Amino acid sequence: MQFDYKRDMEMVPQNTEHVLITGTTSGIGRGLMDFYIKRGAKVTAVNRRRDPDLESRYPSVQFHMIDVQDTRGIEGLIEDLAAHKNIPSTFILNAGINKVDNDTSFSIEAFREALNINLFGALNFAAPLIARWRELATTRVIAISSTTNYAANPFCLGYFISKKALTQSFEVFSEMYRNTNLQFKWVVLGPVLTPIATSSQKFPKIMLKIKDLFSVSVEQTAQALYDFSKSDRPCLIYPFRARILFRCLWLAQQLIPGFYRGRKTPLPK
Repeated sequence: MQFDYKRDMEMVPQNTEHVLITGTTSGIGRGLMDFYIKRGAKVTAVNRRRDPDLESRYPSVQFHMIDVQDTRGIEGLIEDLAAHKNIPSTFILNAGINKVDNDTSFSIEAFREALNINLFGALNFAAPLIARWRELATTRVIAISSTTNYAANPFCLGYFISKKALTQSFEVFSEMYRNTNLQFKWVVLGPVLTPIATSSQKFPKIMLKIKDLFSVSVEQTAQALYDFSKSDRPCLIYPFRARILFRCLWLAQQLIPGFYRGRKTPLPK
């Protein structure tokens, strides 16, 4: 049964955990917000647009309308949270996009937008936290990456490169700040069956047919992310078998000429 704030809130135990989640209007971010509220945690949500209906449904959530590309806006938010001694113990950097940027012609605008949101959108949160790492209590910063790390999608090149760079950035941060209270962690997700994804014509239909093998639900993903956030591991691949699928795609790309490389439609002569 889906979580209903007004119906179920009286049954939720309260705790002192505080989590900040980006991109909570739908999909994984919305599922994470539901999950943490069920646990009685304090939730701060950062979204690009204001959604009055969403805000009315979740009166206990602190909503901030900031585009993750807005460096100054994010720095101001962190400064304000620090001034009120209210920095969350967990940051889940979930906001992201996936746009076709290389179909009949290459779109530099779509490519740049994918990097600005998926990569720099996360780094915009990492930078001000790194700047004040000495004053932080134990703070976990979790980036949501993708199994597309393991096989390039020629039609969504910006998404592939941004997620790969995001993973590698957090690998470096994790090592640099390993002995501090600032913990960098990253999650490599396989296909998640969000309502938007499963209703999209672009969602690979094979993932629906074999979803029990390679895809996971939003609820399963939220639980896995929560358990991982409490662990000492720097990285989670979930579900792990999705990595096998994408590694097989990568191998096919190397061995089969033209496999999953060319354009969907041929260039005009």
